[in-house]
Amino acid sequence: MKRLSLALLGLGILAACGGGEVTEEEGPAEGAPAPVLETGGPQANTNVTANIDWAAARDDLTGASDGSQNFAQAQSATTDAPPVPVLLPTGIATVQSATGAAPTYRPVSDGYFATYPGAVYDIVVNGTNQVATIDGEPTAERGVPVFTATVAGAQVALSRYGADYLIEFECHALNPSTGSCIEEDEALRVAESLVVARSR
Repeated sequence: MKRLSLALLGLGILAACGGGEVTEEEGPAEGAPAPVLETGGPQANTNVTANIDWAAARDDLTGASDGSQNFAQAQSATTDAPPVPVLLPTGIATVQSATGAAPTYRPVSDGYFATYPGAVYDIVVNGTNQVATIDGEPTAERGVPVFTATVAGAQVALSRYGADYLIEFECHALNPSTGSCIEEDEALRVAESLVVARSR
C-alpha cells in the first residue's frame, strides 16, 4: 500500500512539472502559411582582388627626380612588381624623431605601406589590391576621398586605378578643443598630393 501511494505521488509530481506523456512538437495550424526564411538583403563583406589600371598608373608615374628621396626608396625597395601602383604624398614636411625614425616604405603581399614621421602627427599610407565588396559591388565610392575622424587622429580613404588606399594621421597629442590634431581640409590636401612613385 505504501509503495502504491509513493508511485501515485511520483506521478502527481511528474504531471505538475510537465513530465506527462511526451508528444510531437506542434507545428503550425492546418492551413496556416509556412514560415518564410529571409534570404534577401546584402551578404557579408568579402574582399576581391582588384583589376588595376596599370596603363593609367604608368601615364601618371612621377620620376624620382620629381619627388623626394622616398620615391627612390620605393622604386628600389624590391625587384618584384608591386601589387598596386605606389602612391606617396608630396610637399609634406617630415622630421627625424628622437629615436632616429625616418620615412620608410615597405612592400607587402597585397600592396604596401609607407610611414612619414611628423612634428604634429605621423602619416601612414596604405595601398592594397584587396577591395571590400557587398554582393560583388565595391563598398567604397570610387575616386572620392572620404575623411573620418578617429580616436588617434584621422584617416582618409580613397580608390585610384582600381586599388584602395588609406592615409592615416596618428596624432602625437590631441587638441583639447577639437579632439584631434588635424582638420579635414588639411587631411584632404595630403590625399590630393599623392602621386605615383612606382608602377608596373
